[in-house]
Amino acid sequence: MTFIKKIFNNIIDEDVHHQFTRFSKGEFPNRARMKITVTKDQFKIYASYDLLKDIAKLIANNSAKADITGKIIKGKKKSEITSSVSGEELKRICDENDFVLVDITAPGFALKCKKSLPKPGRELNEKFASAVLPTKFLNEFVFDHSGTFTQAIISHTFLITDIIIPEEYKNNPEQARIHAKRKGTITRILDVDGKHEEKTIDITA
Repeated sequence: MTFIKKIFNNIIDEDVHHQFTRFSKGEFPNRARMKITVTKDQFKIYASYDLLKDIAKLIANNSAKADITGKIIKGKKKSEITSSVSGEELKRICDENDFVLVDITAPGFALKCKKSLPKPGRELNEKFASAVLPTKFLNEFVFDHSGTFTQAIISHTFLITDIIIPEEYKNNPEQARIHAKRKGTITRILDVDGKHEEKTIDITA
């Protein structure tokens, strides 16, 4: 399940929390951006980097084998990777690393992405990643629209109003950043075949 879908289903886990560790107080528009074009049996999605790992894990959870090539990042350590892996191994790679900047090819799936993280504070590139996925997974991204459609453009505005730091980390800036919870709202902005819709929910993650 994508982290955005989790949030709108009131599921706040470590994956969701990790998405917010880089944020200070303030308003952050155009997050988790995506443009989706649907054909009969598949859809193409262009997505910003914050959706990349969710797409990779979706492929991992639904593939027996995959070929991957690119870069993985854990903390300050960066490693190049080129390998044929099982779906279970790919999921482990996603879970054990902070960022997984890899191209993936698997039966019925394809993912390509840029190999450098965007700089903090800059507007996210909607085309950081592109993937072709079976239409049965469309609900992972457009989970709040009923009926068929051809194209959807979706983005989110994160408004962080408070940062809640656990008492034991208040004198450790790095650990405070990692363990603090961000409180605020998320506004989801949808344009589905030209029909505009917005919805805002509260979040603490």
